[in-house]
Amino acid sequence: MSTTRGTGAPAQTSYKATYRTRTYRVRGKSAKARTNPVPGIKHETALRDTGAELIAGVDEVGLGAWAGPVAVGIVVFRPGSRIYKVRDSKLLDPARREVLAHRIRAQSLCWSTGLSWPDEIDRVGLSEAMRRAGARALDGLSLWPDYFLIDGQWNFLKTNPNEPRVKMVVRGDCESVSIASASIVAKVMRDRLMAELSQGYPPYLFHLNKGYPSPAHKWALSAFGPCPIHRRLFAPVRKLADEGTEGRLLPDLSTAVPRPSLRTSSV
Repeated sequence: MSTTRGTGAPAQTSYKATYRTRTYRVRGKSAKARTNPVPGIKHETALRDTGAELIAGVDEVGLGAWAGPVAVGIVVFRPGSRIYKVRDSKLLDPARREVLAHRIRAQSLCWSTGLSWPDEIDRVGLSEAMRRAGARALDGLSLWPDYFLIDGQWNFLKTNPNEPRVKMVVRGDCESVSIASASIVAKVMRDRLMAELSQGYPPYLFHLNKGYPSPAHKWALSAFGPCPIHRRLFAPVRKLADEGTEGRLLPDLSTAVPRPSLRTSSV
């Protein structure tokens, strides 16, 4: 485990709250909902009214990427604290996420991120990889919250031996400031990691697409084949690997590019 602290506050950034429409699956059916512009504290307040004191927000990022790890972030705030201007990380540009991630890490009681890498994802599947990334994030916490708020409808922390008390929140990154903060911390960490890995595998432009299947990323895959950090779990990547195009125009950099630590945490 490695520990990281911010060394300086990024430049201030101002922006307006925005709405957007997102599609979700509820009881097997697709449903559209308009997101809240500003995540609130109603879920945290409801849990504290029942006696809970420390509440953690949990979210994952990178689930649909074709390359790089899946990451799970956890953030625990002091009771009554509030980080202003937090939004769903997908509504923020990179500069705003960096500002908020620094603010969240500085003001939280503790935070942690856990990763599952492509070789593990290919071996055990995305669902189990999420469980393992979540378990690593839990292991990185310096204290144990009374309750965990998790984005979505699936409790991927339930296999932890400490049996955390969990509340699922649909559209949680739009509803809960704790979940939105966890999403921001995890996304900033993963984006930085993909930018670092991009230096070893420049044709794929990972610093721009973060491993997601953008047109430029798909073109590089067709021209060079998959590299060591691509997920063969996805059919287009697996097809290229099966056809023998795996890394055909790339040098072997699997040992030249260091793999960053599995989790990052701070008190």
